[in-house]
Amino acid sequence: MADWIAKLDGFLEMSDREILRHAGRVSHDDAVSKAELEYDRFASARATLPSPVEKHFEDAVRDVKKIEQVRHPGKAPAKRKKR
Repeated sequence: MADWIAKLDGFLEMSDREILRHAGRVSHDDAVSKAELEYDRFASARATLPSPVEKHFEDAVRDVKKIEQVRHPGKAPAKRKKR
């Protein structure tokens, strides 16, 4: 295991990266809180994206509109009545 640690340290030094030689200054509880906060932000951003099914549906609608334009050039696509 010590060989792997030395090899990794050498790689990081070669890449001009700093090597942490101590336990750090952030407590475990602070790190967990930060990770949970960042995950919540990520999850809320991901929730606003369309699902794969919604994306495929939008692509299909766009494709149908293109086909209608090719079949009937110059004619606006028919609008559907809302119920």
